[in-house]
Amino acid sequence: MLLAFSHCVCFVSPALCVRFITKRFIGEYDHKKEVNYKCSRVVDQEAVDLEILDLTWKETSVASLESSIRWADGFLLLYSITQRFSFLEVPQLKTLIDQTKQNLVVPAVLVANKADLEIGRQVTTDEGQRLAKDLRCGFRELSVAEAVLAVEAAVLQLVRLVLDQQRPLPDRRSYMLTVRHALTRKLTRSKTMQW
Repeated sequence: MLLAFSHCVCFVSPALCVRFITKRFIGEYDHKKEVNYKCSRVVDQEAVDLEILDLTWKETSVASLESSIRWADGFLLLYSITQRFSFLEVPQLKTLIDQTKQNLVVPAVLVANKADLEIGRQVTTDEGQRLAKDLRCGFRELSVAEAVLAVEAAVLQLVRLVLDQQRPLPDRRSYMLTVRHALTRKLTRSKTMQW
């Protein structure tokens, strides 16, 4: 088994991090503190050590934020469906991530939280999906308070994106030889068939 070490940055949700790691929901947090969580998971039969940095990007200095972005392998970008301003901040944050990572393809998942508060909804699911498509991110809409499996699925979606990016690409020469042999076999079979 391959042991991978993934660094993820989760913006503005200690509740999501704690829910993922402990499966418990705790509603009250100090949202001004940066917190680092560590855990291990098996993802698609691979042991993965995760280090998750949770921070509120508006409360963090630019230098510290850029340092955290450089450190991270993937990003969970959260907003609340009941707070439009949190949704409107996401593109600015993704732009900063892309600039700091120098426009590399950065694994990211956009997470719409508080899906259980439909009555206070200010951001539609379609808006979230369109933004995720525009930002080239995965997308999940969930309730951290009510859906531990949805939280796990969102984090594991990000982990899979990070792992896919870290896996080496197949050797170009061996890939070309494989394609050549497949084409040769197909051409040979078609020549021997009677029409």
